[in-house]
Amino acid sequence: MKKTLIISSVLLFFAVTTSAQTPTYKELSATAYNLLKGQDYIGAHKAFHTMDSLYGISDFEALYYYYALSHDFVHDSESEKALMFRLAQNKCCDMRYLDDWTRSQQADTLDYWNDIVAIVAPRGYQDTVYQNRLLVMNRANNAARQMQNNNQDSVRNAIRMVDSANLNELKQLIAERGFPTYSKVGYYCVKYASAIALYQPLEFLHWYLEQAKAADSGDYDPEWLGYLIDRDRRESIYDTLFYSRIEAMFQADQEARHLLKSDMDKVSAWRIIHKVDSANLIALEQLIAERGFPTLSKLGYKCCDYAALISQHSPPEYLHWFLEQAQAAADSGDFIPSWIAYMTDRDLDHQGKPQIYGTQGLTRDGLTGLYIIEDIEHLNERRRSMDMEPIGDYLPHLDMADFYIHPSLVDYRQYSLNLRIEGDTLRVSGFYLIPYETYTGQPIKVDTAYSLPLADYRTADGAIVLRREGNWYPHRNGELLTAQVHIKADDYYILGGTEWLPSFDIHLVLLPKDKYTCKVIDSPIRPFHFYRLASDTTQYPDAYYREFVDSYNFYCTFFGDSLSSKPMNIVEIGDPQFVMCQSLRDMIIFGHYFYDVYTMIPDFSWIPHEVAHQWWGDGIFFEYRDYALSESLNEYIKLQFLKSRGRGYEEQIAYYKTMMERAEKKLPISDIHSVESQDESIAIYHAAPYRLEQMRTDVDAALKQLYRKHKHTIVSRDTFLQECMMFKKWLKAE
Repeated sequence: MKKTLIISSVLLFFAVTTSAQTPTYKELSATAYNLLKGQDYIGAHKAFHTMDSLYGISDFEALYYYYALSHDFVHDSESEKALMFRLAQNKCCDMRYLDDWTRSQQADTLDYWNDIVAIVAPRGYQDTVYQNRLLVMNRANNAARQMQNNNQDSVRNAIRMVDSANLNELKQLIAERGFPTYSKVGYYCVKYASAIALYQPLEFLHWYLEQAKAADSGDYDPEWLGYLIDRDRRESIYDTLFYSRIEAMFQADQEARHLLKSDMDKVSAWRIIHKVDSANLIALEQLIAERGFPTLSKLGYKCCDYAALISQHSPPEYLHWFLEQAQAAADSGDFIPSWIAYMTDRDLDHQGKPQIYGTQGLTRDGLTGLYIIEDIEHLNERRRSMDMEPIGDYLPHLDMADFYIHPSLVDYRQYSLNLRIEGDTLRVSGFYLIPYETYTGQPIKVDTAYSLPLADYRTADGAIVLRREGNWYPHRNGELLTAQVHIKADDYYILGGTEWLPSFDIHLVLLPKDKYTCKVIDSPIRPFHFYRLASDTTQYPDAYYREFVDSYNFYCTFFGDSLSSKPMNIVEIGDPQFVMCQSLRDMIIFGHYFYDVYTMIPDFSWIPHEVAHQWWGDGIFFEYRDYALSESLNEYIKLQFLKSRGRGYEEQIAYYKTMMERAEKKLPISDIHSVESQDESIAIYHAAPYRLEQMRTDVDAALKQLYRKHKHTIVSRDTFLQECMMFKKWLKAE
């Protein structure tokens, strides 16, 4: 991510410095400060150097940054020495600044330090009375700001008392000793006074801003001046009626969305959000019809801000209309640029097009990533043009630590990892490409590397099982989901392959060759490889192997999809603690315990259930790991296999009935999202498939159609019901 930022900002710097028309001092200054904010210090140093070469840096703030960056990049050079003398000669530099230099950079060890002190010493500490009084006020202000996120009445009152006391003290101080400027009171006083003024009532803030603007060029901090201007602009309200009504809409919008972080279930929360959004849209349309479209000059910053937020949560048609009006105002500087960016990205998403400012994220399958972005190399330039922070600073607002497009939107072949085993450690190295569909240039390649302790994944018999619950996947460890895995482990059978789907989890199983044997069973569709411990002398009957092959062949016909021609891997883990059974893509892994189950109840065993998961669970996946749907429908599909082969079906139906009678509560599927009790297990694995079998109304056709339409995707419960309305009654049946 940092590499991308540096590339983008250096390109911007050279675009500025090599333009046909020489940039102004103000333009170069804006470029330098933007690069600083983007943490591109090399680019910022070059921009300051160009400013100084063309015009000579005039203000103390810019001169200090130029010196600090020179200290990092051209340390102990003659140019750094010259900059230090220029700083010392500046009217804003006093002894307090020299004290800071000695602490932060050990500048007092320089052989010319005494000359620097001799220049600054006559200014001493400038106005120490001003400094000392402002220092006390600044400490109180910082303490208050640290509490401001606490919404308790007592805390809010305490903050107001601090701000009020600081306002009275600042007014008195200015009346006694004059308005704070660099030359009069020094650098720190300007900063402290600005920070205090920033949180004062609008009337005083506006007066203070006018005094700061009137200060001589270079005699006031340009950064704090920008903060004051921005605060003054944001606080100004020109239509109190519009503001009071739009603020009420904003409060309702935010309170509704806070429900997503509460204990309320997501379906109920979104139902309330949609209801609030609908009411807000009607109110906003009426308000604009009565008072006119909100612009900065007509209504002020907050009215525009709230109206844009509400339109962002409106239907696509209204958002598009609002964006057109806002864009027309923004062309003349009369609307908030950042909101134009947000609304543009959302509008493009509604049209199925890539976003251009990187504001929209997607959360799916527990992972948050960005939607596709057009021309990604120049993303930060576009964001800067809309008064937005660099994308790296924006990501935490989306709960993202790293920059990437959501894997479900990306061709999985754009990721690659190399793995090798070193003793008990799995070393992972490789790269991923920053991918998006419309990209026409060269992909940006980013290297990645990490290690995993194999003791966490190794069974007692030496098998290494990295499965979806194992939490090993790169996107679960702060890296990216990958689908191209290349592993060097000559002493192991390596099961996993390189053709996983982009939305689903990766699995990898390594079996030591000195402990495992492989039995190959050929079938017309694909071979089956059965891996067992060499030390296990149990003789498995031919019927056991046929159960896998026959059920697989049936499901190929049932779904009309044979999945793959590569070997289907059946892995038995000999570790006594391994008592699970799980279907992964192209693989089923199970503990020896499950063979004992097969020998006891061969006609309706677990085998056809796990094989069916290759289609229903690995080929089509339910959102939020919806076990109630995935497992109950899969059990029904297994039932069709038993019925088709003419053996085990009646016994299975009788077993369902017996288990249903044992349930203490008759639970509807619609109330279940996981398996946490015996009653929930019975509802999913016994009652639900039994009720489906009793429906006898095109159940098979509906499930086949759902699979054909949504295979290789994640399906929500809402989508399931939209596609299969006939199951609505089944979900809620008790």
